[in-house]
Amino acid sequence: MSSEKRLKVIDNDLKLKGFFDLRHLQYSHSLYRGGDSPTLVREVFCHGPAVVVLLVDELRKQAVFVEQCRAGAVMNEVINQSLPIDSAWLLEPVAGLVEMNEDPIEAVKRECLEEAGVVPERIEFITRYYPSPGACDEELLLYIGYIDANQVPEYAGLESEDEDIRLVKIPYSELSCALAQNRFRVSTSIIAVQWLLLQQLQKES
Repeated sequence: MSSEKRLKVIDNDLKLKGFFDLRHLQYSHSLYRGGDSPTLVREVFCHGPAVVVLLVDELRKQAVFVEQCRAGAVMNEVINQSLPIDSAWLLEPVAGLVEMNEDPIEAVKRECLEEAGVVPERIEFITRYYPSPGACDEELLLYIGYIDANQVPEYAGLESEDEDIRLVKIPYSELSCALAQNRFRVSTSIIAVQWLLLQQLQKES
């Protein structure tokens, strides 16, 4: 058994450029049992890193989410007729792509202003992770943004990007029940809420 890990990229061809880039990737890698894999061929959606920001009001014990109609949910649930029409509207933290050469903290501030109408008073980094590494190069940088929830408008979003967003405030005391009732059907929401609930539990203990 070999402990040395090797990776060889044979081809990385751009097939489609749009909201996402689609690349045709050919690569091989070392095997745990020794030797190398055959050439693997995969299509990968590419658009780089993105920030995710759970907005919280510590004074009022509220978390603030954005609700909007999402293309993936439209495709999966509405077209396939597996769920009602309104299930295409999802509750998520603020999120957006990090632009080329942009500092992630600046991306956090920009996206919070665009999607929630506020800039956090304090920003705390939580973790980073790949939500779907088998198909996408996207790495998410998760933050908590501390705000005054009274300053959050009812609606937000950039018209130039066709964003139609409703801001939803949920008390900390209701988050656990909301998780159990499957109100959060997006990994960013579930991970952020679980982190927040864990922090609250540690404070109480």
